Amino acid sequence: MLTPLDVAVLLHLKLHPDDAYAVIAGKLGIGRSTAHASVARLVRSGLAFASRRSTAVVADGPMREFLVHGVPYAFAPDTVPRARGVVTGFRALPDVMQRELLDPLPLVWPSPLGEDTGIGVEPLVPGAPDLRHRDPKLYRLLALLDSLRLADAREREVARRALDEELASIES
Repeated sequence: MLTPLDVAVLLHLKLHPDDAYAVIAGKLGIGRSTAHASVARLVRSGLAFASRRSTAVVADGPMREFLVHGVPYAFAPDTVPRARGVVTGFRALPDVMQRELLDPLPLVWPSPLGEDTGIGVEPLVPGAPDLRHRDPKLYRLLALLDSLRLADAREREVARRALDEELASIES
């Protein structure tokens, strides 16, 4: 059974396909054995393939389908009405917000690292707030997933299109 952490590992593998388990673990703030177990679950689920050259290769079609249609249901977030933390969702993506003329409620990952106040959203991975500076692209993808997990139908469609653009930019 997949865990929320597996989603972050999947996105990390997509962004950094040549990273070893130790690098994945360090970036996400988890143990190396935890990273290895996560990759094994991704391979068993068909979201990635075992590889001799790297930890695993992401299966792009299944990954996209799972991110858009599975994650919002499988990992519906817990929220708190007011929290201080690191901004996530569309507020973390000002280019998408401005382009789509969105003004959603601010969402934050509760954390002493953040200066923003909004609706607190439990991140998919505990180390997510720290990713804003350590891996901005992964932070951006996780923020988009929060938009998919919490938005209304119109905003989910905007998030889906933005996610498609982000994933396409990785491949080019």
